[in-house]
Order: sequence, then structure tokens, then C-alpha cells
Amino acid sequence: MRSARRPARLTPRRRPRTWAAAAGIALLAGTLTACGGDSEATGSADAAPSSAAGDELATAMKPLDAYPVPTEKLDKVDSLAGRTIFYIPITKQAPQFTTTEKTLTAAAEAAGLRVQVCDGKGTPTDIGGCIGQATDAGAAAVIADAIPYKLAGNGLDAAQKAGIPVVISNQVPDPAHPASKTLTWVPVPGGEQQVRLFDWITADSRGKANILINQSSDGPSPAAYVAEGRATLEKNCPNCKLTVNQVTSSNFALIPSSTSAALLKDPAITYVDSQFEQYLQPTQGGVQQASRTDIKVVTGSVSLGGMKAVKSGSLAAATAQAAAYQGWVNTDAALRLILGQPVPEYTIPTRLFTKDNIGDVELTEEAELSGEWFGPAGFSEDFKKLWGIA
Repeated sequence: MRSARRPARLTPRRRPRTWAAAAGIALLAGTLTACGGDSEATGSADAAPSSAAGDELATAMKPLDAYPVPTEKLDKVDSLAGRTIFYIPITKQAPQFTTTEKTLTAAAEAAGLRVQVCDGKGTPTDIGGCIGQATDAGAAAVIADAIPYKLAGNGLDAAQKAGIPVVISNQVPDPAHPASKTLTWVPVPGGEQQVRLFDWITADSRGKANILINQSSDGPSPAAYVAEGRATLEKNCPNCKLTVNQVTSSNFALIPSSTSAALLKDPAITYVDSQFEQYLQPTQGGVQQASRTDIKVVTGSVSLGGMKAVKSGSLAAATAQAAAYQGWVNTDAALRLILGQPVPEYTIPTRLFTKDNIGDVELTEEAELSGEWFGPAGFSEDFKKLWGIA
């Protein structure tokens, strides 16, 4: 049975997820396309902007009353002592994965297990090599972070055939590979983060924004998140215009030039959205190359460095997901698969940060790892109680 205790204050309503259909997956080694030919106004020129975006901003900026820790207890965790979980992020260039790695390691060690980290480096070859290492080592489980199943399908299939369960986090679930006794998905609020950023831009521009987004082409999930954000933008900001520039973690060197080219092509752009913080620095480099000092930059999946940028004013707005909490969630999912127990449905909190609420946040690594940016810390003890080790 799948269940989860929902927080009292996460969003005023659950938005339906409008996942983009993907006929195939763009491999990480693919080339960049400036703007991707995807530029359009979201509505008619004489339509009035919706007030819905502004109505949700206040809620989006508030912390949770409580973390949505699952309630289903897990027995026999002590029987796993000494075993090893492999954690494989798609690339360690993303600061968010460093936070998840640290808390995942703490969670596993609390349960008596070890963690082996292998950097996917944004390429199919390295990702496949990491999964192969885990299989050869007889890992207790593999946690693949932001890795599309099709990108490493052979390796993930082989791991499961060898009796090694797989947790895939930070991805839209692939219908071709549904959850099973050896596979589970931990979806994250990527679409919700994009909606919140577009809501902030809508309010800040008073409904007349011209936006460039550097959208990741690392698999189908980033496009799905942007599609969800676009759907809300079309509703709340009919006079806004959105241009999509495809970027990828396998080739950071091209991001500044493609960003600059997009800005020079359309000088009316005044907002630039780096979909994930890992692309923020080269995105800002592109803004500088275009000599645009009037641009407001926003980003998603932000970590401590990005939060400090919001504080300093070099970043206008940012969304973040509770990466520290996610480390414990991913470990919980892996333990349940290893022990053959049902995996509950998880909710990963997210929050919008701007100059209006960043002053209330303690910008330290300790605060980030505690999860206090999103709500009351203490979920680690809650998980330990579930596992019978508190």
C-alpha cells in the first residue's frame, strides 16, 4: 500500500502534472541548439494577466509546518549491517547532489550500511561504468540520481537480474519501466519549481515578461518540468513570451555562447532562467558576454551557493527542493526494496526564495544539511524510529 503523510502547508492545491510525451531521449553527448527554434508568446496581446500567480507566491515562500515523513515502519534493518549502497548522481557538477550524497551517507551509516559514490559525469559511458561496478561488487542497492532509465537501460536491467534493487530519483517515472519489487521511482517537484519561478516572473514583470530559459536536454524529465511551467505561464501570463535554449551537462563550454546568442537575437528578453543551478555560472557568463546589465536571472534546484547569490542580489529568485531530506527518502526507499517491503509514496518539499524571505534563512552548510530551510528539522530521527534504530 502506498501512502504518505502530507504537510499542512506545501501548496494550496495539487497541480495536475502535465508530463511531456517523449518519443525518445536526447543522449547527454548531444550538441546544443541555441534557442532550439522554440520561441513564442504564450497568449494574445490584449489578454490580461491572471492574478493566480501572485496569489500563490506567498504560500510558495513559506516553510512547512512539518516534513511529510512516511508512517510505514520497516523491520529487520539491522540484518543489512555491513552491506553497501551505490549512489550514482548523473553528474557531481550539480551542487544539489552533494547535499543529497552527504545526508544519504549519514542515513545509510545510521542503518549500519556503507555508501559508495560513483560520478556519472553526464555521459552514458561513465554512468554505465558506475552501474557495472555496483553489479560486480554485489551492491545491496543502486540509487541512480537524475538518470533516465533508457540512458542506462542495459546496466539497470543487469543489476536487477543480479538481485540488486534500483531506486531512480529526480526523474519522471518511465511508463516502460514501472515500479516493481526491484525498481522504484522517487519523483521530485521539478515541474512545481518551474511553475513557481514563472509565477514570480509574472508578478515581477506585471504580466509582460520576455523570458529565456536554459533548459536541460539530459533526458525527458527537464522538458516535462518546463512543459508544466509553460502550461501555468500560458494561463497566468498570457502576454509573456518564452524562448527555450537547449543545454546539457555533458558540454558546459557551449552554454555561455548559446545564451549570449539567444540574447543578441532577441534584445527584448529581460529574464533568464537557468533551469538548474548547475547551469547557473555559464548562464550568467552568457549574460555578461551579451553585455546585458538589465537581465534578471533566476534558477531552480538551488543550494547554498545559489542561496547566497539571492542574498547578495546577483540572483533575483530561486527555487530549491529539500535535497537533505531527499537523502533520507532515497535511503528509506532502498532499504524497503532490499527487505522486500512496499515502498510508500514520497513528497519532496520545495520552496521559493527571493530578497523578501532570504533574510529569514540561515545560510550555512549545517542549516542546509539539517533541512531547516524548508521546515522544522528532525526528520532524520523520524526515519530512525521508522527503521527501529532510534
